[in-house]
Amino acid sequence: MDVMETIQTILAICGGISVIGGAAAVIHKWIAPAVKLNDRVETLERHDKRDYEAMQEIKERDSLIMETLVTMLNSQISGNNVEQLKKTRDKLISYLAQTQ
Repeated sequence: MDVMETIQTILAICGGISVIGGAAAVIHKWIAPAVKLNDRVETLERHDKRDYEAMQEIKERDSLIMETLVTMLNSQISGNNVEQLKKTRDKLISYLAQTQ
């Protein structure tokens, strides 16, 4: 009888391990997609922030380019817009110094 009890105890322990392992696998299958989704959302938010900042820099640069072109056109048309050209040049130099 002693051998039978030992075998039953071993089988009970193995059954318990199987039940606990199965429960852990089920819980892991429930939680893993949520964790992966959370990581993906965080990555997308970081990319979105970088893209927004890059777009703001492009917008600022384009605005400065357009201002420079308008000033140059006005100078070409009127021929006497030297002070405005100097101001625009200084703004452009300041912007270029900031970006480097």
